[in-house]
Amino acid sequence: MKGYFDGASRGNPGLAGAGALLVDDGGETLWETATPLGTRTNNEAEYLALILLLEEAGRRGIRELEIFGDSRLVVSQVSKVWKINEPRLRELAERAWTLCEGKRVRFSWIPRERNARADTLSNRALDGPKKPKGSLRWVHGGIAIVLESDGEAYAVDVRHGACTCETFRASGTCDHLRAASNRPPKG
Repeated sequence: MKGYFDGASRGNPGLAGAGALLVDDGGETLWETATPLGTRTNNEAEYLALILLLEEAGRRGIRELEIFGDSRLVVSQVSKVWKINEPRLRELAERAWTLCEGKRVRFSWIPRERNARADTLSNRALDGPKKPKGSLRWVHGGIAIVLESDGEAYAVDVRHGACTCETFRASGTCDHLRAASNRPPKG
């Protein structure tokens, strides 16, 4: 199993977001998140993205994980190659180490271009979700059809919190479900 993480901050400190994903050995995304973090430094955002990834791996019972990130500082500190001088970063590193206990976890630095999906997610956390392009039509009870402008159609079940799109299957949430939940059927 592989995991990728990235944090972003607009200002240092400034508005921050975390992006992380889990990918199986076949390259399928099993889970991803784009999580707003409020006001943080860039390094704090990177650490919090890593922690979100490790927490999800723990929930899923993953015992062996190869983790990739483009923050040389975070990867080197959690690998215990570099010292941690800042107390707030040491606290975050200790939280990450605790989440790794009893597991085989390997950390690797990668260049930003090889971490594009996590980078996109961290920026989505800053920018907010994009609204689906297309139309939403209620068909029965809490069931809606979303017809995208490119011709793709998805079924959304608001009562059971589900959608047929790939994003929902990968992460358990999607923009279609959020849009349908915010626009309940009339009557």
